[in-house]
Amino acid sequence: MRVPPPGRRVRRSHRPGDIVRDDRGEALELCEEIGSGGQGTVWSLKGGQAAVKFVESGAGDDLRLRIAAVRRFDLSGVPIARPLSLLVGDDIGYTMELLAEMTGIGTLIAVPHERQAEWFHATGGLRRRLRLLARAAEALDRIHSKGLAYGDVSPGNVLVSARSENDQVWLIDPDNLSVQARLPDAAYVTEDYAAPELLTGQAGPDSLTDVFAFAVLAFHTLALTHPFIGDMVDRDAGLEVDAFRGRLPWIDHQTDDRNRSSQGLSRQIALTKGLRRLAAQTFEEGLHRPERRPSMRDWHDKLDQAALLMIACPGCGGTYHAAMTGCPWCRRESRPPVLRCDLHGYLPAGKAPEIPDEAETERLRSIILASGQPQTVRARTGLLCLDRGPSGIATDPGEPLVDLNWDGGRRVLIHRVGRHPVWMVNRRARSDVPLDPGDIWPLNLNDTADWTVHFGPPAEPHRLLRILLPRTEA
Repeated sequence: MRVPPPGRRVRRSHRPGDIVRDDRGEALELCEEIGSGGQGTVWSLKGGQAAVKFVESGAGDDLRLRIAAVRRFDLSGVPIARPLSLLVGDDIGYTMELLAEMTGIGTLIAVPHERQAEWFHATGGLRRRLRLLARAAEALDRIHSKGLAYGDVSPGNVLVSARSENDQVWLIDPDNLSVQARLPDAAYVTEDYAAPELLTGQAGPDSLTDVFAFAVLAFHTLALTHPFIGDMVDRDAGLEVDAFRGRLPWIDHQTDDRNRSSQGLSRQIALTKGLRRLAAQTFEEGLHRPERRPSMRDWHDKLDQAALLMIACPGCGGTYHAAMTGCPWCRRESRPPVLRCDLHGYLPAGKAPEIPDEAETERLRSIILASGQPQTVRARTGLLCLDRGPSGIATDPGEPLVDLNWDGGRRVLIHRVGRHPVWMVNRRARSDVPLDPGDIWPLNLNDTADWTVHFGPPAEPHRLLRILLPRTEA
């Protein structure tokens, strides 16, 4: 529920085909509404990769100043829309960049009344939702690393690929970006996602309010139920105000069961143990103590790791955690055989004064490779440093490094598909073989104790992948 503050004019409605104009003299035709946040609505435009955001009249008073400030921010490496022009005439707002075929992540939350399981799998299932949320957390973490807060993390402001086979993420609403927390005054927030201190006016937006809103979004997207709308609130909508302001327990509170929910997916299926722990940390000890909340980096790491541990059921196509012995969606008892691939950091000899010999870190990530289900190792997973690559082209975290393919037999195919260095190292024989783009290395599972896959510059600290022998049990 969003109620405009006193004195605010209610936004006028727009329809597909309406024409608006900007300060560049262009006539822009509206296509469809693709998102909405606390301050307004976002529409795609006909004939180009652009969108327009309409804001309330009160929120638009300092819009030009805020857009000018955003244009000065360093947003390199962040998948966020850049403002392009200001609207003129009766409409208040601005145009911004938009990737093609994007839709709000809220479409992955809006559960239909019928054929729910089919809808869930058709929209990418659990693995895609984890990947998309990990990408969103990565983008927000990059914003925070630049000393900025996003301001209004909500389903309408996080756009995702409309096609289920793609997993791009694009943030909109750039005018909400801010350098320092400021009391919200008349600024809007999306009430059912905002942190309690924003709703009560005790604080302004900062990285910790972003974390709270993202935690609500992540839980809602994975479990398909809002973390503060339990059965008690569902029966009495008047309790929403108390629930969203943190005066009622969240639905999975460890000791207070007043607001339990009978809705949504089983948390044992939808969230890994690490994600359940982050949710509890955010919604319990971090509810009114923002400093106790996990960071956006914590959320990214757990979401990314969870996505890498998913496998697909050969029967129904649903995705689930490889630790389960069978598919929780269709109750198929046997899961496909899996390999575990562990990612470690590697330090060449002499690269650290206190460590004269070569050294490896403990396991950083694990990737599950199921029979007949290829996995791609991307830059965000395999590269130690994402700020530079082998050329002047900036490194995108989503860039592929290698494809891994296992047919369930005794061989894994390692296919170099990216532009970053990849080479095979046999530590026992003290030899290494660089892979050129397009090369395929067939690794016999009997040799996995000797061979490892290395990513990045050989003479510098980097990461390596070790493939373990097949697991017969989860």
